Amino acid sequence: METSEAQLHEQLQGKKPVPSLKFSTEPFQKKEQFDAWCDFTTTMSDLKSVAPVTEGFRGRVSSYHLDRLLLTNFELSPMSFTFTKEIVRKSNFDHWCLSIATKGSALSQSDTGSFRATPGKLVLHSYAKPFVGAMDDISYAGLFFSRDDFWDIADALDQNEHQEVSGPMSSIVGDFILSLNNRIDSLTRTESIAVSEAFGHLVRAMVHQTPDALEEAKAPIAAAQFDRARRFIANNLKSPNLSPEMICAGLGISRRQLYYLFGRHGGVVNFIRNRRLAACYNALTRGDEKKLVSSVAYEFGFTNSSTFCRQFQSRYGFSPTEARSAWLSRQKLPGEENGTLSDWLGWLSDA
Repeated sequence: METSEAQLHEQLQGKKPVPSLKFSTEPFQKKEQFDAWCDFTTTMSDLKSVAPVTEGFRGRVSSYHLDRLLLTNFELSPMSFTFTKEIVRKSNFDHWCLSIATKGSALSQSDTGSFRATPGKLVLHSYAKPFVGAMDDISYAGLFFSRDDFWDIADALDQNEHQEVSGPMSSIVGDFILSLNNRIDSLTRTESIAVSEAFGHLVRAMVHQTPDALEEAKAPIAAAQFDRARRFIANNLKSPNLSPEMICAGLGISRRQLYYLFGRHGGVVNFIRNRRLAACYNALTRGDEKKLVSSVAYEFGFTNSSTFCRQFQSRYGFSPTEARSAWLSRQKLPGEENGTLSDWLGWLSDA
């Protein structure tokens, strides 16, 4: 069978190394290094260097997109950090991170727990709630993952967040992260999909080792209802009538139940809009049909072109027209290998 140009392009894309983002303070003058690091990690947390700024600050990071995950390894000088309520509100992150140190240590505390990260210990922390802490000279690797992709075990993860993870599966997950970190530069985009799926299985197996973290009835019921609601939205994404009222009628639940299910996801209206924007993004950058941008927007429920373009730009950092032009010319999308760590974390919810 003859391979089409589109299929060949897809195959070649799959064999490419995973997209990476790397940053180091080394090129900067010593007195500018800490400020450079703060600029790069903007909105992540408020930072304070332990040593005088004039003595310099060593900060290195390498981040890799692995389908629905973000693998990031850090090498950092001593500092303190504060992730405030204001930062939580502005960043709109809803991600967990499982990390393991290979050198040094870090202390962190939140309203739900605390941990001391030392080499070989796996810790779980959330970027959806405030926390404070400090670290010495440290090197560690972490996998960031979105609540949206692990909704079925979200309650269990919430009850164990900001703590050291124990049990036999924790060692396996820690080894998985370190092994992945050691081999990441040779991983292809196709292989990253398998890695993402494998990580999901490992984390779920790890969570099931601590059944006391799950509420006996509430969590399964809420998870099942949320799954039904997600599937209903996915099946009706192109319907102009998709609304909270339509979902309630279709699922036979009250508005109060619906709002509770989507409370941790920014609300049901926000969830629908983001799913529609993601569908438009996929259609503009991955579809075989070269539809007009306005046609794609209208197909997924955006009846006002100006509103669609504004929301798309706000969500992705570039316009729908730029996304379509990049795909047609086989160029990198704007910001694909640039931006801050916060920008890259935002893509976990959009890819």
